[in-house]
Amino acid sequence: MAANTLPCTAQTAYFYVAALVWTLDSPLTIIMSTPMILTRTTLPLLVISLAGVCALQPALATEAGVDNIGPGTDGFFMLPLSPDSLPDNMLAFNLYYNHYTSTKLNISSLGGKVPDVDIESTAVIPRLDYLSPLRVFGGRLAGYIAQPWLKQEVAVFGLHDTREGMGDTTVAPIILWDMGPNLTLGAAVEVTVPTGEYSVDRLANTSNNFYTYKPLFSFTWLPTDRTEVSMKTTYSFNGKNKDTDYKSGQIFHFDYSASFKITDDLMLGLNGYYLKQTTDDKQFGHTVQFNGQDVNDGVRGQVFAIGPALHWTFLKYASAEIRWAKEFDVENRPEGEMLWAKVSIPYAF
Repeated sequence: MAANTLPCTAQTAYFYVAALVWTLDSPLTIIMSTPMILTRTTLPLLVISLAGVCALQPALATEAGVDNIGPGTDGFFMLPLSPDSLPDNMLAFNLYYNHYTSTKLNISSLGGKVPDVDIESTAVIPRLDYLSPLRVFGGRLAGYIAQPWLKQEVAVFGLHDTREGMGDTTVAPIILWDMGPNLTLGAAVEVTVPTGEYSVDRLANTSNNFYTYKPLFSFTWLPTDRTEVSMKTTYSFNGKNKDTDYKSGQIFHFDYSASFKITDDLMLGLNGYYLKQTTDDKQFGHTVQFNGQDVNDGVRGQVFAIGPALHWTFLKYASAEIRWAKEFDVENRPEGEMLWAKVSIPYAF
């Protein structure tokens, strides 16, 4: 369904809030561990954009807080344990399901909440991980690629749009350091390529229409035989959306997980994420403006989320998990609830 548009005349001016979808794209940290898992691919988060009066038609709506991170995609065992003891060549097939809903949007830059917002995003993301025998900087070299399929539904101010299709592709090399049986460290550079569908005159898109480069550091640690703690931190450098001349700011983000083993195969825990934009969004070469003035907070986004999670190991090395998180302390982004499910199956050859 195409987005509704409103006329702009000399006598009439309209303020538009356009929802540009954040694709679920970037997968992260990789491969398998004894619970054989390394998770993270991407999630869809929708992102809202401000656009302005007469001179800016809805087709030129700007982005605010757009990112290619997919916060919350990593949960249990973000890295494999004892990677040096794993076979020389391994593959892991990971299939993710994600569902995100939001009926709240707080644009603090404009001083309040946006009414009549309804955002729903569903994603299915296959991701392939590869662990090689090659050693780099004292660790094992691995890599992954993820290609999401997305369905985005957006409604705001009486405007509605739905779109589904392939999202943006994410690829990354990663180095895994075996620090003993209870600790693995990882470092990667993740690249998200705008391969999905994008149009400036749509509310819903399956691409952000810009490249993102993300240095990443992660760890998985077992403090005791029955507990697990994992964290992954990223810092995003976003390219420019050439269709709107809009460049989203840099973003610091981390996913976290803490879990306890209930049985040999079942773990219960808490998971979530934190995201904080560190530089202003820019359009036409300067900080985003409203009514000719720079927006005082640069449309910087922020969110914290936390919720329960369950992990099950089966067939010795395969695993399945389900995680839910609610968002809090949100600025310049939708505020909602996130559900993730994942199945991971490793194969040695």
